[in-house]
Amino acid sequence: MRIRFLGTGGAEGIPAMGCECDHCARAQREGGRLIRQRTAVLFSLPGYELLMDTPPDIRRLLEINGIRKIHGIFLTHEHSDHADGLEEFLYWRDGLDLFAEPRVYRRLVRNGWGERLPEIAFHLDVRPGTAVRFNDFFFIPFEVRHTVPCFGLALYVGGCRVVHLADSSSRLSNYARCLIDGADALIVNTPFFGPLKAEAHLSVEEAIALKNEMGVKRLVLTHINHHNKPYDELEAYVAEFEGVTVAYDGMAIEV
Repeated sequence: MRIRFLGTGGAEGIPAMGCECDHCARAQREGGRLIRQRTAVLFSLPGYELLMDTPPDIRRLLEINGIRKIHGIFLTHEHSDHADGLEEFLYWRDGLDLFAEPRVYRRLVRNGWGERLPEIAFHLDVRPGTAVRFNDFFFIPFEVRHTVPCFGLALYVGGCRVVHLADSSSRLSNYARCLIDGADALIVNTPFFGPLKAEAHLSVEEAIALKNEMGVKRLVLTHINHHNKPYDELEAYVAEFEGVTVAYDGMAIEV
């Protein structure tokens, strides 16, 4: 399975608009891997390209990364940094599947998408704990704790299992923990470095602790905002932990 991290930033991106913090100032000055567009991930599965989320930056991200083929979109939740780029796909030439849990889909309709959604993609309901099966792979959505209904995804290709946690707090269901246990790779959205006051995301420290507890082979940190450490500092920190990778825009891995 090939995984491409098209964008790896939090809701604000880096540099954040109008921000003069040290992290954003460095990103403005030095560019490179310090720059983060908002988060989107492309999973290359057997005969199927699955895009995870459509941030407002999605048109630019697809163009920069030379993406010409997408078969389906999985929306984790309704927040604008994950869903507002859907409108760009009104101009996509090929047919698209849209995987969204019913509550997520209804909220998209209420948020102003209305009758445009069927013009963008063919909606396929997904239910937590129910596998969506294709010829050579399948995936299982599962609910995570966030400020709105939100869903992670466990993807299976042959003997390989990759779990994407989406926007999730550290409080996971026993079912989610079973899906994560011993996974070949775990992708975690970690906007912040240290412990959080609000239960809407995991921190870097919590994600590493989860990897170690669950025996995950590889941890990838993404959805990083300007309150976290800059790329080079975060990379230096995780170097002391085996199997931990800091994602950057355009990064690709094979699992």
